[in-house]
Amino acid sequence: ELPRLVFPWTEKNDGDVQSVRLKIRAIENKGLQALYPPGASWGFFGWHLVEEDATEIIITEGEFDAMAVYQSTNRVAISLPNGCRNLHVSLLPRLEKFKKIYLWMDDDLPGQEGADKIAQKLGYGRCYIVPTNIDKKTDKKSAPKDANDALKLGLDLSQCLDNAKLRPHVGIQQFEGDLEDEVFRELSQPKELCGIPTRSLPRLDSLLKGHRRGELTILTGSTGVGKTSLLAQLSLDYCQAGVPTLWASFELQNARLVRKMLAHLAKEELTAENFHSHAEEFRRLPLFFMRYHGATPLEKVLDAMVYATYALDVEHVVVDNLQFMLGTSSSFGDKFDAQDRAIEAFRRFATTRKIHVTLVIHPRKQSDDDTPIGLASVFGGAKATQEADNVMILQNQGNLKYIEIKKNRYDGDLGRIPVVFDKATQTFEEVQIQAEPQAHHNPPGGGPKKNARKKKKKDDELDPPSSLGNSDESTGSKSKKKLPNDDRFQYT
Repeated sequence: ELPRLVFPWTEKNDGDVQSVRLKIRAIENKGLQALYPPGASWGFFGWHLVEEDATEIIITEGEFDAMAVYQSTNRVAISLPNGCRNLHVSLLPRLEKFKKIYLWMDDDLPGQEGADKIAQKLGYGRCYIVPTNIDKKTDKKSAPKDANDALKLGLDLSQCLDNAKLRPHVGIQQFEGDLEDEVFRELSQPKELCGIPTRSLPRLDSLLKGHRRGELTILTGSTGVGKTSLLAQLSLDYCQAGVPTLWASFELQNARLVRKMLAHLAKEELTAENFHSHAEEFRRLPLFFMRYHGATPLEKVLDAMVYATYALDVEHVVVDNLQFMLGTSSSFGDKFDAQDRAIEAFRRFATTRKIHVTLVIHPRKQSDDDTPIGLASVFGGAKATQEADNVMILQNQGNLKYIEIKKNRYDGDLGRIPVVFDKATQTFEEVQIQAEPQAHHNPPGGGPKKNARKKKKKDDELDPPSSLGNSDESTGSKSKKKLPNDDRFQYT
């Protein structure tokens, strides 16, 4: 067995300290942890030290940080139950009596985003953000990331608390204390900005640079190409990395969607015999589903999203798909207007709530099924692709599928990732192929007719050609493989 640490969540009843739940964590790997007993109430580490008449409280990201603050300053500190982004709604009444709350999260991007999220829950007017690296050091050996690091480096933790600043109005930023720290963090911790990677599709991750909060992603592709399966796979990757996710499946019933996810999680064909063993693992994921199906008013969907972000700490919302959610309208123009309003609402929600929203939008009908789908093929007006930070297209060409990145606002990398689909495990797998040369220039001394040049120019303006972005270009590898001839894979 692995060496473990046990942190009790405590309460004080009539002067007696009681443990309501245990957080058990491996010493070496922080990701290996469990709560015991399962299903018990939520609590705080260190809560038994809080006096009844206390009006101030220090909340840290981890248990060692709370102990470091108490040891160094003799001021009571409690720890969040499960990381910087988790404050269960059942704990909010306990914090209502405090007039001043110090939020001491890790001095990295996830920690500071978590501090902002918790301040939004508790009220910006009483939350003070505590800086750890007050001297703006860049050397990792001398730059403390949290209160425990600061204690080990011999720094004055009371000075850190004295430098805590009240968050300004939600609509206003200033350079000192806001943008200054953010820009410095981008320069000193560039990898932190890349977002959460996907485990199962690394070459896709090399283009998108991870999953980031506050962004809007649009996925499109022809009917039956596998959009839901792809998103089920990606959302499970992010869930396993600790991203609480809400699915709004308006086309596919939730039970069938969960079956797809279980098959992918199991990495084998799902049967009645192996169901319970895989269901136990699935049960532990921070994954939630809307009960709505088919046409649903936008206001009801947004209301469920507000609750999920507040009470369940959801950071990723998947809407599959937008046309099914909106239903049918009386006229073609009404459909466009309704879709534009919905996209504007989801865009605003992602930005203001600092969560990632993924929308599935079907493309327009095309006369030729073999014609690749482009940005101009997304159903509706141009608002969808304009508002989106990322646009992904699941292309279906011959016996192969491609995940094509047509827009990437983060750093502009575009390209195509060839994939095959394993039907038994409901999993897309990246493959390497021999790229066929494509001529994009007219031969010397000749060229197409004038109307053909005009057509190409018009097509390029609507949908600029992206690089092939195959596995060799994405990873820098020179090896090239042919498609596997394997019965496990389903080709179209």
